Order: sequence, then structure tokens, then C-alpha cells
Amino acid sequence: MRRLFILLLLLGAMLGPVPVVAQAVVQGNATPASAGYDQMRLGMLRDLDRLDRQLNDPRLSDSDFDRLRSELERQRDVVTKQRAAQREEASAAQTLLEALGPAPEANQPRESAAVAETRRQLTLRNQRAQDAVKETDLALARLAGLQEKLTTESREQFTRRLAYRGTAPIVPDFWGQALADIPVAWNEAMLGLTPEALPGRTTLIQTVLVAIAVLLLGLPLAALLRRRRGVDGHVTAPPPERRSVAALVEWLRRTAVPVAALWACYAVINANGWLDAGPFGLLVGGLGYGLSLGLLATGLSGAALAWRHPEWALIDMPPAERAHLVLRVKVMSLIALLGAPFIALLGAPQVGSAGRDLVALVVTLYFLLFSLAIADRRLWRATTPEQRRLQFSWYSVLAVAILALIALLLGYYSVARFLAAGLLLTQLSFGSFLLLRLGFRDALRPAEQDATVELGDGQKPGSETARRLGSTGRFMAGLAIDILLLFGFIAMLLLAWGMSVSTLGGYALQLVYGVSIGSVTLSLVDVLVAVLLLAGGVGLTRFISGGLNMRLEGQTQIDAGVRNSIVTGVAYIGYVLSGILAVAALGLNLSNLAIIAGALSVGIGFGLQNIVNNFVSGLILLIERPVKVGDWVVVGGKEGYVRRINVRSTEIETFPRASVIVPNSELISTSVMNWTHRDKFGRVDIEIGLAYGSDVDKAETVLLGCLKQNKDILAYPAPYVVLRGFGEKTLNFVMRGHIANVERRMGIESEIRKDIYKACLRNDIAIPSNQTDVRFTDIERIEELLREFKSSKGREEV
Repeated sequence: MRRLFILLLLLGAMLGPVPVVAQAVVQGNATPASAGYDQMRLGMLRDLDRLDRQLNDPRLSDSDFDRLRSELERQRDVVTKQRAAQREEASAAQTLLEALGPAPEANQPRESAAVAETRRQLTLRNQRAQDAVKETDLALARLAGLQEKLTTESREQFTRRLAYRGTAPIVPDFWGQALADIPVAWNEAMLGLTPEALPGRTTLIQTVLVAIAVLLLGLPLAALLRRRRGVDGHVTAPPPERRSVAALVEWLRRTAVPVAALWACYAVINANGWLDAGPFGLLVGGLGYGLSLGLLATGLSGAALAWRHPEWALIDMPPAERAHLVLRVKVMSLIALLGAPFIALLGAPQVGSAGRDLVALVVTLYFLLFSLAIADRRLWRATTPEQRRLQFSWYSVLAVAILALIALLLGYYSVARFLAAGLLLTQLSFGSFLLLRLGFRDALRPAEQDATVELGDGQKPGSETARRLGSTGRFMAGLAIDILLLFGFIAMLLLAWGMSVSTLGGYALQLVYGVSIGSVTLSLVDVLVAVLLLAGGVGLTRFISGGLNMRLEGQTQIDAGVRNSIVTGVAYIGYVLSGILAVAALGLNLSNLAIIAGALSVGIGFGLQNIVNNFVSGLILLIERPVKVGDWVVVGGKEGYVRRINVRSTEIETFPRASVIVPNSELISTSVMNWTHRDKFGRVDIEIGLAYGSDVDKAETVLLGCLKQNKDILAYPAPYVVLRGFGEKTLNFVMRGHIANVERRMGIESEIRKDIYKACLRNDIAIPSNQTDVRFTDIERIEELLREFKSSKGREEV
């Protein structure tokens, strides 16, 4: 009873109060908590209904769409967190129910009242949480529908705005009406800039503090980069890699840090709600747009052209053309800075249609002049083809400019401004993307000392970071930077061609929260976490396996084969665990993966049969170890040392140092001669042929002495010599002796053969050469015949 009482106390403590979202009405039994949940659910439904009604209003402006989009994202964030909490609640209740075990059957003894009550409460808790999860899923589905509706309405409004046609500028009445609207709009804007309409002291203090914080963080870093890798006036002929990195540093100093401070201030003002405060909001928006455009243009030209140090210019342009281009950029940037706030004030909704059309006309002409000024092919004619890639195609710019001018003449002011603004921002984004990519690529390039380049104080000939990263690290870092730059370039293009910041942010948040594919939800955060876990797991596994290999090699007497098997096994376990962690971070159900793997098993059995066979054979080689690293093996006529046992194949290095890649399955299914399987103990067999007529006992003694006097021949088992047989021309002897290291067999055999040759010379034991000997058995009779022939030949001559 005491244990049961303690168990009930623990269960009660774990159950705790049921969260408000999960306390719904169950079978008509209402509780105070369920009433709170009903109020929350009704409030959420009222918010969704209100947002739906607002989306049906045809008078929505861009700021209204941005506000509704932000509110929908906020609601989605709240509901997503509620769903996650209820899923955890349901999982906890289900775990406790599984701990209690199944309820007893009808023919089984009944459980105690306390356990039955605990089971009932856990079941009720689980059911409430599951009902809450279903309701949050329904709310998320409705939010997704509202977001889709918002996107559709915003797109239709954008299309209607582009299709708007005002009075063409070639109509005489246009100019009189437009010029009359401008003073009225200006006076209304000035009247709206009252002290009450300006931000309070708190907002101003926050803005100044944020700007100071960003500048204090960015400027010292930019100064440090400039000292180490920036432009150095003492260097007269920097290599191309140094120039590109210096251009990157200049772009970061001139553009990245100021724009970051500017948009941080903009975010503070927006968070305090002052961008919607009539003329002040228009003034701040126009000032931010003009400053951003000017900083981007001047930063790009200053980095690529190196205003004060032409020898560091990324683009080799003649001095006259370079001066013209720099002057054009500075003038157009100054116009953007000074004119953008006034243009923004004159573009207020209360301005007459003719006045707004005149503002659109002026803005369009400015954008077109800016685009044509920086893309003028007369300025780029003297540059190299490789450097000319920083220039946006002149013919493309000219074609878009002509289309925009035609739209202006026909009265389609929105279309003209859309084309002109998109063209200019695309040029600046494209140039920034190429400059950043070139600079980061050369910064990651391994440093090489150039003796012809004299660097200034504090300058380094190359990147120490690149040297430490190694080739694989540089490739991975470059790939990550390319992906980030590509995403940034695509985002800039989308913003340049009409997508609002809030819409782009909504898509980014959707990627962060996750995209549902069937029953699986994948989010960018989960993917990044999975990639980091996989990369970190693989890196940690390699670090541990490398350290283990060094520790086993230096502090133990384990041979190379066993050491390789241990290290490879640890590496396989680490890779598998890393893969499991990555899959778990993605939120994928492993049971579903098992089902998919089972469904693909047939295809794997046929299509990947050899690969799977070799993989399993590799595991058998590591566990059973018939062949291990360092063994001297003979496989299919190929002889050499095993250097590496991989997942699919084994690498054998032959004596001429050629690598033979043998599939693992072949080492399992075919005969393999392993000279060093158990140990390196071996035997030398030397065959020698002696001439017929040699004293066989003396020859055997001499040959045995040659074996025994060699220091590598073991005394036990004792060496011996046998007369193997009678050859066609020789007496065939075989000498056999055991050695401790069979890998030295060829060298030992060579030494023994030398000793044999010397001993045979000393003891007059003939070793027949490779020639044919003719033996005469009756030499006396032959001599007598020759004498008779000679005497008979002499008588004939007489």
C-alpha cells in the first residue's frame, strides 16, 4: 500500500495542471479550465474572421498588405507554438499510459481504483491534447489559406497598378495640371510635419544608440580588414588576387557597414510605428531608399575602380573613362540622396493623379539615365573581356530603356517606373554579386609568396586562414559562401522587380517554419541543423578515429591490421550515428524510413546487388580479418601489400608500387594467398643444379653450411638440404630454411645464392652453365683412328 501511495503521488505530480489550450469540453463535462480554452479559441477565431474581412477590402494599400502579412505571421507563430506544446503534452500522457500497461481484459483481475482513476485521467489528458492539436492544425490550415489569399490580392493589386494608364506627357493639358498639383501636395506635406507628428525622445534615443552600436561594431572590423588585406598605397603592382580581396574590403567598408547602420535605424523607427505616421514616414522611407541606392552605387564603383589608387583597380580602365564613370556615379548618387525625400513626399496618396504621374515620370527618367550612364559601352570598350563581365550588357540596358520610354509616352507610368527601377537595381546587384564572389574566392585561395611584389607594413602575401583550411575546407567554405551570395542575389532581384520586403520576409519565414510535404514538414532551420549535425558528426568521428589511430600506434603493440579494423569500426559507428542524428533533426519518422527502405529493397537487390555485396564483404573482412592492412597477399596473379580496406573495395599496392583495386567480394569468394595472415614466420626454398660427377655428400655439406651461416636462418626448425631429383643435365638439390620475417624472403634468398656460388668455387663443385656438353666414351679408339688417318694421308702425298 505504501508503494502504491507513493506511485499515486508521483503520477499526480507528473500530471500537474492541464494547459489551457488542452482543456476542452470532453463528453459534455465542462470545467473552469475548459471555459478558458473556449475563450482563447473564440478569440483566435475572431482574429481570423477579422483578418479575412480586411482582406476583402478593395482599398488596401501596400502598407496595409504589409501590416496584414505581419499579423498573419504573428498568428502563425503563436498557433505553431501552441501545436508544439500540445504535441508534447499528448506525447507525455501517452508515455505515462504505456508505463501503466494495457487495461485488464474482462476475464482478468480488476486493477485498483487508484490505478483505474490514474488511467482515466491520463486518457482524458491525452484526448484533450490531441483535440487541441487538431484544432491548431485547422487554424494553421486556415492561416495558410489567408496567406494565399493575401498573396493573390497583393498580386492582383500589383497587376492593376501596372495596368494603370494616366495622361500621356505628350498631351498639353498634362503639364499644366501636374504643375498645379505639386505646390498643393508640398504644402500638405509640410503641414503634416508638425512636432506632434515627429517621433518622441525615446524613439530618437533608441535610433541613435542602435546606429552607434552598429558603427562601433562595424567600423573597427572594417579598419582591421583594411589594414591587413585592404588597399596599400606603397604597393605599385599588386597581383590580381590581392586586388580582388582589397576590393571586397573596400566594398564592406563603403557599403556594408553604413547600410547596416541605416537599416538598423529604419527597423527601430518601424518597430515604434512611425513609418505609418503620414509625411514623416514617407520622408524616412525616401531618405532610406536614396541613401541605400547612393551607398550601393558609390561603394561598388569605389571598390572596383579604386578612386585614389588606380593601380589597385579591379577594372583596368583608361584614366579618362575611369574619371567619367566615377563622376557619373557620384553625381547620380548625390541626386538620389537629395531628391529621394522630396520625391517621396510628393508621392503621397493625397496628391492628384497628374502630380503623381509627373513624379513617376521624373523617377523613371532618373533611373534610366543612371542605368545608361554606368553601362555606357564607350567607357567599357578599353577593358579586357574578363573584366567586362562587371558591365551589364549594353544592349539589354538599351532595350529595357527603350521599352520604359515607350511606356512613358503612352501614359503607363507604373510600367515605366517598374522597368527602370528593376533595371538599375539589377545592374547594381549583379555587380555587387560578382565583386563579392570574386573577393571571397580569392580570399580563400591558398597563399603563395610572390617575390616580385613588395608588401607594406602589416600586409601579408596571402591568407593564413586559407592555408589552415586545406583543400577540402576551402572547397566547403567557398561552396557555402557561393550559396549565401546566390540567395542574396536572388533576394535582391526579387526586391528589384516588385516584391516587397514584407513579402520576401514572409517567404523566408515560411521556409524557416517549414514546408509540408504530405505528412512531413521540412524547415530551413531543421535542414541547417541536420547539415551541421552531420558535418559536425563526421568531423568529430574523423578526429576521434585519427586520434585513436595515433594512440594505438604509439602506445600499444597492436599490429597495423587490428588497428585498422578498430579505427574503421569506430568510424563506421560514428558515421551511422551522425546520419541518425541528422535524420532525427529533420523530424523524419524512422519507422517511415524503414518502410521506404523495405519497399526499395527489391530495387536494391537487383540494381545495387554488387555494391551491397561488396559493402557486406568489407564488414566481414573487418570482423573476420582474413585479410588486414599490411598483409602480403596474392590475389588473381597480383601480389603486394594491403594498404586500405574501404567500404566497397580493398587497395593492394604491388611491389612496383602500382595500386590494384580489388572488390571486397572477390577477397571473400575467391582463394587468396596471404603470406602474413597469422604471423611473419616463413621459409625460403632455394633450388640449385650441380653437374653430374659432383660428390653429392660434399655438395650437401657445403650447401647446408651456406644455410647455417646466414644469420636470418633460424636454428629451429633446423635447415636441411635434399637431393630432389636427377635432371637432364644436373643433379637437382633443394635447400630449405625458416626465417622470422617472410617479407625479407627475397633478400635472404639473394644472400644465400651468393654464398652458394662462392662456396662451390672454393670446393671445386661445378655448377653447369647454360650450354650443351658432348661426351666421348671411347677417346683412345678415336685417337688411334685419327693417327691412322694422318699416316695414310702422308703416304698418299709422298
